[in-house]
Amino acid sequence: MPLDPVALAAAASFTVGCAGIHALRRHADVLTLVLGVLAYGLATLVGALLAGRSGLPGLPDPVPAWAFATTAGL
Repeated sequence: MPLDPVALAAAASFTVGCAGIHALRRHADVLTLVLGVLAYGLATLVGALLAGRSGLPGLPDPVPAWAFATTAGL
């Protein structure tokens, strides 16, 4: 059976995540907040990636807007 580095990395990160959750079980409120923020960030990232692959328009380039806001003194 060949060794797949992606599967190995996924298994290692899952194991480290489970160990971290187990180690921080006494701080359940903080852990819930951190995991919620992480899940929200991952969902946003996956949504942006899927929107980019499907050809949906993304956010405009913020550089021109930033230059306008800086020169306008906003």
